[in-house]
Amino acid sequence: MGLLVKNLSYTYPGSKRAKPALKNISFELEPGELLLITGAVGSGKTTLIKHLNGILRPQVGIVKVDGLEAGKKAARKKVGLLFQHSKTQLFAKNVYQEIAFGPSNFGIKGKELEFRVQETLSLLGLDPALLQKSPFSLSGGEMRKVALAGILAQKPAYLVLDEPTIGLDPEAREKFRKELESFQNLGIGIVVVTHELEEFLPLAEKILLLKEGKLAFVGRPETYLQQGYFPAPKLSEVLRLLEQKAREREKAKGGKKTEGKAPSPKLKKDIYEADKALGEILGLAAALKNSKNSEFQKENPDPEA
Repeated sequence: MGLLVKNLSYTYPGSKRAKPALKNISFELEPGELLLITGAVGSGKTTLIKHLNGILRPQVGIVKVDGLEAGKKAARKKVGLLFQHSKTQLFAKNVYQEIAFGPSNFGIKGKELEFRVQETLSLLGLDPALLQKSPFSLSGGEMRKVALAGILAQKPAYLVLDEPTIGLDPEAREKFRKELESFQNLGIGIVVVTHELEEFLPLAEKILLLKEGKLAFVGRPETYLQQGYFPAPKLSEVLRLLEQKAREREKAKGGKKTEGKAPSPKLKKDIYEADKALGEILGLAAALKNSKNSEFQKENPDPEA
């Protein structure tokens, strides 16, 4: 199960120079994981994500979604794709029709369709009063949410998001990150194309770096940071987000210290050098991951233990 890309190569038909847009790309994404895709303009990021829901078909290699070829209808239903300029994905007369279009196209009707529209509104915090408004009368942030709502109403197993926070103010960005984390908790696999790694690094299990259509790196975020790949995240912002995540985790536990439990990690305040900052990032990220794993094991004990 999961997204599987293996030995994917693609050259756009009619290309005079016949230079591959993608060459021998391979990676996997499991349900509930978040993968960051980054790279310079023209490195092949958009071409790659268009293969994930069947807009483009592999010329060489394979792309599968939960074992299905990505171009098949059953596979496309599983993958929701939100482009950077989400306004171009809007077309309906009103917001209700916009959100309902996707699921109705896959055969959802009547009360189930109504439920999905309302459920998605609630999930994204959209005001029901918007349903009869034209999507083109909304703010940029609201239009992006409506486009995302139309995708979520299809109940995809995977979300592919191209620069999803561009144009959003800091408060809207923060809310969006929390929404992504809630989607992960629901078991939705997420692919985010971004140049701003620091925004999503605390949520990511993997980073994929493209250079001129080739795979320059794919692996754990801590390995990416340790090996000094570019683009590099703003370390101060990563530190802030990781510390915030630690505080939120402690708050969710009720803020009570339990005997035998390690305290939530805290950041040092005297960090000025990049290597020290990197050490803090890796240490805090590892502590948060260990804490999360411990909570999972406690809630799901081994029956043979």
